[in-house]
Amino acid sequence: MTVLSTLGPLLLALLLGYWINVPPLTQSRVSTLLSQLTYLILSLIGFSLGALDNFAEKLVTAGAQAVIFLVIICLFSLTALYLSGRYLIPSTQESMQESITKSEHTTSRIISWAIFHEAGKTLAWVISGGILGYFFSGFATHIDSLVMLLLYVLLFLIGCQLRQGNYRLRKLFLNSQGLIIAAVTIFSTLLAGLIAALIIGLPWQHGLAVVSGFGWYSLSGILITGLGNPVLGTTAFLLDLSREILALMLIPIFAKINTHLSIGFSGATAMDFTLPMLSKFHNSHVIPICIASGFIMSLLTPILIPLFLEM
Repeated sequence: MTVLSTLGPLLLALLLGYWINVPPLTQSRVSTLLSQLTYLILSLIGFSLGALDNFAEKLVTAGAQAVIFLVIICLFSLTALYLSGRYLIPSTQESMQESITKSEHTTSRIISWAIFHEAGKTLAWVISGGILGYFFSGFATHIDSLVMLLLYVLLFLIGCQLRQGNYRLRKLFLNSQGLIIAAVTIFSTLLAGLIAALIIGLPWQHGLAVVSGFGWYSLSGILITGLGNPVLGTTAFLLDLSREILALMLIPIFAKINTHLSIGFSGATAMDFTLPMLSKFHNSHVIPICIASGFIMSLLTPILIPLFLEM
């Protein structure tokens, strides 16, 4: 399968969702469908993984790989983002660093518990699918094809969600700080993925694909599994889920240092899930930067993952 035949339909599904307005697909319905479809696909990923020979061994392998990727990403990305925030941030932006009040600590705890609850629910779907796959492995024949079909629907809905968010590409790509943060995060993350792949002994293309979710765990694992590699997809899922949880826990600390650290390490989620935390610990001027940076990484995820896997 060539890069074009893999990437083309996936990108087309995303763009069709962005370009075409389907009146019955309101913002609330798209959000609900995305949530339900994500859980369904994650359970199918678990089923596909559970049906593999030596399931427990491969799950441990995926978990160990995710830990190594996460450690190296933290080392490379946080260093790069700290330096870019120190030397590339305008002086007018430096005044945006705000002290954390007692009430903000309370908000931090509430949101942190919320992400742990969401993470637990997500893992429960994957584990449930894995258990079913282990006991009913004979039904796994067409799971990969079904996941791929649902993946097209998922990307179409993601395109709808991006359009409904009124994100204007020209305005987002003209946000200099958003572009800088996205560029630094993408480059340092890909470099970390390359180094981690060499350490683990994975093909360099697989290392780059695993880290190209930039924290978007509900897509990266699904996309890689749909492209035929459930173990690598599980690694990506665990990596990005851990990164999102870690980002939410560390935003209050990073916000005291500079905006590049807090926004950049949030990755693709800076435009949605971690945005409330980021706006809470910075002033409101940071929101366009968050959306621009997160959007660029979100746009690149469904492009880079199939691109690297098919190289």
